[in-house]
Amino acid sequence: EILLSQPVLIELNPKPSLVIAGDVHGQYSDLLRIFDRMGHPPQTNYLFMGDYVDRGKKSLETILLLLAYKIKYPENFFLLR
Repeated sequence: EILLSQPVLIELNPKPSLVIAGDVHGQYSDLLRIFDRMGHPPQTNYLFMGDYVDRGKKSLETILLLLAYKIKYPENFFLLR
């Protein structure tokens, strides 16, 4: 419901901060490193560009964390479909 309720086109404010990330490929440790270095939502806003899973050993953990943040902070965390 959360993903379906958001408009197709969104306008994001880069302030106070906006991190654009992509190609996580199931690398859970890399995803955690991004959050540790750049900040966790909602203090930092995120736009993930895709390629969430497929190559890493922890694809399930990766997509679950991304979806959990999306559910918890729908106005600060964006996943392109």
